[in-house]
Amino acid sequence: MHGFLFAYEELPFTWVHEQRYDVRRIYSNGAFRTFRHSCEIIPRDPANPDAGCTVRTTFQWEKSRGFLGLFAASGTRNNGVTTYTRIFTEAAARLKARPEHEKRHSVILSRPIDVPAIEEERPQLDAQRLQDFTRRTRVLFDSPLADRLAEAVKNLPAEELRRMQPYAFARRWKADRQQTLNQFLAATRAGLLKMRWDVICPHCRGDKMNLASLDQVKDKAFCPSCNIDFDVDLDRSLEAVFMPHPQVREVPAAHYCLGGPGTTPHIVYQQLFEPGEEHRAEFRLASGRYRVRVTGDPTYRWIEISEQEPQAHLSTEALAKAEARGPVSSEAFEIRDNAFDGADHALTENDPIRLHIRNASERRVVAVIESVEWARDALSAGELVADQRFRDLFSSEVLAPGISLAVEDATILFTDVVGSTAMYNTLGDAKAFSLVRTHFDVLHEIVEKHRGAIVKTIGDAIMAVFTKPENALRAADELHQRTDNYVREQGHKEGVQLKIGLHAGPCIAVTLNEKLDYFGTTVNLAARVQGLSEGGDILVSQNMADRTSNCEALRESGWQSQLEHAYAKGFKDPVPVLRWTRK
Repeated sequence: MHGFLFAYEELPFTWVHEQRYDVRRIYSNGAFRTFRHSCEIIPRDPANPDAGCTVRTTFQWEKSRGFLGLFAASGTRNNGVTTYTRIFTEAAARLKARPEHEKRHSVILSRPIDVPAIEEERPQLDAQRLQDFTRRTRVLFDSPLADRLAEAVKNLPAEELRRMQPYAFARRWKADRQQTLNQFLAATRAGLLKMRWDVICPHCRGDKMNLASLDQVKDKAFCPSCNIDFDVDLDRSLEAVFMPHPQVREVPAAHYCLGGPGTTPHIVYQQLFEPGEEHRAEFRLASGRYRVRVTGDPTYRWIEISEQEPQAHLSTEALAKAEARGPVSSEAFEIRDNAFDGADHALTENDPIRLHIRNASERRVVAVIESVEWARDALSAGELVADQRFRDLFSSEVLAPGISLAVEDATILFTDVVGSTAMYNTLGDAKAFSLVRTHFDVLHEIVEKHRGAIVKTIGDAIMAVFTKPENALRAADELHQRTDNYVREQGHKEGVQLKIGLHAGPCIAVTLNEKLDYFGTTVNLAARVQGLSEGGDILVSQNMADRTSNCEALRESGWQSQLEHAYAKGFKDPVPVLRWTRK
């Protein structure tokens, strides 16, 4: 700053949702020895939210003994007090103009907007290129969402475009999630958007690295906020996000504090505890699921907040119980050296949370309450690489050689053609090959329709991946219903009968033959299960059936099952499988 070096250690932020935050820095160089900044929102009348509030921000410091210490007070006044006064004044004006019907208790799951920047800066937009690239987008995927996406790139503030999440836009537009994702992928291929891979800390959910392509991803990462190393996997710690392409609109980079409310908006409570410290707080939260965790302990506690039932719909007895219940207390959270004690809680939106956390351990810890609603909008890499349109449009997006990333859960489907060897002998190589290529076309269509992706073809067989086992079951059902008719409709006299097998579980993703591929026990067992098929049936591992209500999607379509125990190559014990056949 002004040619002088300021160096400091920043302790973890502490804050309570919609009430206050506090951060402290310990300087090793600069105008200060220590510096503390806090901000409080104080209701004028707690019983009447419409009465408004007062915002109090406090700057507290010890100046350094050197020359720069002479400027500690004036620097804080000019760079802190004056700036915050302007920001709060503008924020107050915006809040007054906000529609009255908006929820009062809401978790903001997007990054904060720089208020002055919205009104002062005009977006640097190339209108002609925007029009051209929107036209190209329509060629790849034509839907009304193309125009809405172009309008967003043109008009939204830069802050809302730095980290565009397709599912968040689907929610905003009240549009289908898959259709919205398809539109984003087409826009990226057309040059309207850029895709980025963010490495996400599994604890604080902050993005720690922003990578331009998958081949830049490493299998290990470090989070300075949580001071931990973590394994990068496709499901929880790698997210695909988008932003306007610079050739259409320049969106400047933004830098946030290391761990404040703006960087991690899903965290509603965070408190630093020294050994023996305790803290009490009372606040309300919007409906949703919240996780309570402390650093250094792998276990969680949960707080479920349900929507408040309208008073008019409550019985007299229910109203009396609600009035008698009063505030709900959550006083059981205690941090010990080798445990995190507490119970899960279920509340409603209007129930205040009375929180009491005590650190009975010998270590410094940070206690956190966070919404897990971020998962609703996050597009994990595991989900995206299992999307057929992504694999078709971005086949060059692969992991670097030697890198393997864990996939927490994937459903693997194998198909094979019944009697393929005899078919080649009977029809000849040319006709048999043409028939196999034709059946691949309908397999590709059906797998994509059910939100899966074909990983590879192996002769006349395919391996496909799905993120949801229910989708894989529906795809298997349709594969049997349509494949034979389809190849006959395309002019082949001979039909095709399929053998299908499925299994779900963890695996690893790697690059093989310049394509993203999956390996591991789950893949091996899925292949073995398919090998047990006799044709016209669907073989499903018992483990996968247990996860899908005994393959409810197949039962609803008229399939019936029989439990079998079969020996599969590479597995010591018999594998329980369900053989599904048509009634």
